[in-house]
Amino acid sequence: MSNFQFLHKEWPAIFKEAKEAEQLTLTSPKASAMIARSALEKTVQWLYQNDEELEWPYDTKLASLLHEQCFREIIKPSMFREVNLIRLNGNAAAHGKSISHDQSIASIKNLFRFLSFLGIYYSAEDVEVPTFTMGLIPDGNELKDLQQLEDQLD
Repeated sequence: MSNFQFLHKEWPAIFKEAKEAEQLTLTSPKASAMIARSALEKTVQWLYQNDEELEWPYDTKLASLLHEQCFREIIKPSMFREVNLIRLNGNAAAHGKSISHDQSIASIKNLFRFLSFLGIYYSAEDVEVPTFTMGLIPDGNELKDLQQLEDQLD
């Protein structure tokens, strides 16, 4: 299971990246931050392609797309800060900076909130967005449990 399961049907590529980022949140924060940024970028590009109120700017880098006035008009200021944090954490990770668990958790929670916005306002069907559950994020102990079971079977 994944917090992002609600995306699976309509946005499988976004779901795949969001789920991968979620799976790595606690075990590989740096990778999680980079993949969360990639999921954000895919989503923003999808919005520009499918929302006629959004006009592509000359510069199509993620920062430019996020800062474009037409984009900022469809989201709340608090959500803008959240998606920008995903971008900044992903950039920092990609450029060799260390990413803490708190930063990767913030990125995944902010991504969840933004993708919930996508599901609620852009889905062709009624989407039931669940409450975000930290318990769905693997903490690495699952691998240890599997290793212990394997050792016992040997």
